[in-house]
Amino acid sequence: MTNNLFSKEEVNTGRQWSFDFAKFVAIVGMVLVHSFIYIYGEEDMDYGFQYRLNNIYGGVLAAPVFMYSMGVGVAYSRRTDARTMFVRGIKLLLAGYLLNAIRCLPQLLLWKGGFGEEHYNLFIEEVNLFDILQFAGVAFMLFALLRWLKASASVILLVGVSLSVFGTFVRSVDMGSTTLNMLCYPFIGIHVGNIWTSFPLANWFIFVAAGYWTGKLIRHCTDMDRFFALVTPAAGFLFTICMIYLTTNKTGMFSDISDDLFYYLTPFDAFVCIMGALLVAGIGHFLMPHEPQILQREVRQVSTDITRIYLIHWFFVCYLLGGLLDGVLHLAVPQGILLLISIAILAVSVWLSRCEPFTRIRI
Repeated sequence: MTNNLFSKEEVNTGRQWSFDFAKFVAIVGMVLVHSFIYIYGEEDMDYGFQYRLNNIYGGVLAAPVFMYSMGVGVAYSRRTDARTMFVRGIKLLLAGYLLNAIRCLPQLLLWKGGFGEEHYNLFIEEVNLFDILQFAGVAFMLFALLRWLKASASVILLVGVSLSVFGTFVRSVDMGSTTLNMLCYPFIGIHVGNIWTSFPLANWFIFVAAGYWTGKLIRHCTDMDRFFALVTPAAGFLFTICMIYLTTNKTGMFSDISDDLFYYLTPFDAFVCIMGALLVAGIGHFLMPHEPQILQREVRQVSTDITRIYLIHWFFVCYLLGGLLDGVLHLAVPQGILLLISIAILAVSVWLSRCEPFTRIRI
């Protein structure tokens, strides 16, 4: 595979269709999943279309693909000095908690309006939630430290694998006090009462590290068609076999023991998700160059605006779906209608991401 496929010099430094497409697939999945979980109860997400959407698309081919592609993006970024990455990490962390404040307001209003105590619990949980933006912030700060130490891509990958192993052994722990749980929950899997980290650094940094290692590798690739012709079938085969094993045996991230196991991934779970990310990227590499120019531009623009789209879509999900349709009206929205609403939320979020004042959001 490596014979004449990689050079010592960096020869592949342009924008990569494959990972633009992967980020497009990821944001579509995240918007659809978030819309469904705000309408369907926890018990209703355990079967049918919503189960496949949430656990397979969202859990395997959305958030992990986004994190992996983020790592590739770091490898292709022009500014990866320690200071720049640390500042970006701080911005992402603060943006995550600001988003928490915006997301939790409907639940606070519903609780104050007498719609049920459960809304108070949701309000507290969403205020404290350590979600994907907070994780990205801490991950960038760790990257800043590793860049300051002049760590190579291979060392960074080793750090990611080591953290994944460590995170597997300390997931779903209780540190014994609220203060300690809050101090530790950015780093390890903690879900105690209303204190919950859904993307702990230890379990998820492996995706960013693996993406960064891949990005550094393919910058030296002389023939990306040949690279993906070799990688895509292999990744697809491994992904399919492993997913059949995990879902059939209900083990690993598909275990019925605890929902937390879907977030507090083991190294094997992470490997399966990375194979999924490579499969999606490979499909994008071969598919997108043959699509109409307008579709190519849209995919590329959505990939560029992905953080803004992510921020904007939560307003509609929390206020329209979680606040009005579910919280106030208690509507049982049919799957087909909810799917159309989700697509509309995605489309409006994409449009708004290109309008003032949202274009000023640069994280």
